Amino acid sequence: MKHLRIVGVGASLLVALMAVAAAIQVLRPPVQVTSAADPDVTVECAATTGVNAADCLAWGDALIEGDPPSFTFEMDSLSRLRFDRSWFGLGSACQVSYLISRYAEAAATDEIACVEAP
Repeated sequence: MKHLRIVGVGASLLVALMAVAAAIQVLRPPVQVTSAADPDVTVECAATTGVNAADCLAWGDALIEGDPPSFTFEMDSLSRLRFDRSWFGLGSACQVSYLISRYAEAAATDEIACVEAP
């Protein structure tokens, strides 16, 4: 009987710890930086990506300086890049949303490899 009580308390503590970690991920604001490659573009990395401002900037600039995506807009029209990772950072892939100034919503989204935080 004592063994079951210890297991129950341990399980309750684990659930509480996971709830606190999830709340921190959800409530933490995203990182926002201005692109060095294109100063008209804001790069935003959700808290779930787990990257700091320098890594967010490098990630966004690498995408801006690379080949344009196969979508129906020009990279010159880009006003914001938004990086996100699902499942509280446990998913294997990240998502980038391309926002252009003439649309309020994302013009396109794409699945990309995540940058691993140091």
